[in-house]
Amino acid sequence: MFGYIRPRKDELRIKDYDRYHSAYCGLCRHLGKTYGFPARFLVNYDMTFLYLLLSGGARRGETRRCWCPARCLGKKPCILDEEGYAEVGARTVIFCWHKLADDTRDGGFFKRAGCRLLRLVYRRAHRKAAKLLPDFDRLCEQELGRLSTLEAERCPDLDRVCDPFAVLVQSCGGHTGDPAQDRPQELLLYQLGRFIYLADALDDLAEDLRNNQYNPLQYRFGTQNGTLRAEDLDYLTQLIEGSINLCGSALELLDLGEQRPVLENIVYLGLSAVFSAVKQGRFHHKDKI
Repeated sequence: MFGYIRPRKDELRIKDYDRYHSAYCGLCRHLGKTYGFPARFLVNYDMTFLYLLLSGGARRGETRRCWCPARCLGKKPCILDEEGYAEVGARTVIFCWHKLADDTRDGGFFKRAGCRLLRLVYRRAHRKAAKLLPDFDRLCEQELGRLSTLEAERCPDLDRVCDPFAVLVQSCGGHTGDPAQDRPQELLLYQLGRFIYLADALDDLAEDLRNNQYNPLQYRFGTQNGTLRAEDLDYLTQLIEGSINLCGSALELLDLGEQRPVLENIVYLGLSAVFSAVKQGRFHHKDKI
C-alpha cells in the first residue's frame, strides 16, 4: 500500500530532483542509523513526501554525500536532519509493522509465513518507534482493526472502507499548533490516504479476484472479465480526481518554503500520473526514482 505518492521526474528541475532524492536517501540513512540496517528497506516514497511536507516551512539540515549500501563503492547526497527525520522515521516503522500484521491475516500461506518472519526481524525497531510515538502506534492498531472488520463484512461503501486508512495518514500531520497550517495539512493528508487506498484497490483488483480476496471495488461495482466496466472506472476516476483537487486546494494554503516546487510537482502532476499508470496496468512499485 506504499509507493503511490511520487513525483513526476521529467517535470522536476534538476535542483528540485536533487532535493527530493537527498530527502529520500536521508530518510533511508536515518532508518538504518536509528533502527538497524534492515529498517533501510522500509524507506518509501510516501514517507519521503511526509518529511518534505512537515519540514516545508522550516530550515532543513545540510546536505552531505554519505555512503550508500546500494552502491558498494559509491556515495549519495543525503539531507542530514535527524530532528526532522525522527518523527517520520518512527511513523515509517510503525506503519510497516502494522501493515505486516494486516498481511499476516489476509495473505496466503507463503505470504503469511513471510510476514511473520519479517515481524520478527522488525520487532525491536517497532518497540523503539512505539516508545517515541505510542499514541500513533495505538491508532494504527485501532484503525487497521476497524479496516479489517469492514473487509471481513465485505463492505461495498467506498467512503466507509477508505476512512480508517485516511484517518491514519491524516494523523501524521496537523501538529504545528497553528490552525491556519494544521487544518489544510490534515485535509491534504486525509485525501492522500483516500487516494492511496483507492489506487491500491484498483492496482490489486485482478490479483484479489484470482485469489478470492476482498477488494472494495468488486463489491461496489462488480467486475466484467476481471476488470471494472468503463462507466464504473470513469466514476472511480472522478472520485480520485476529486481527492487530488482537494489536495491541491489544501496545498495552496500551506507555508512550504523551499519544498514547494517538489510538493507541487507530486500533488499536481505525480498523483495523476500514478493513477493513470494504474488504470493502464503499467504501474510498478519498484520503479527507481
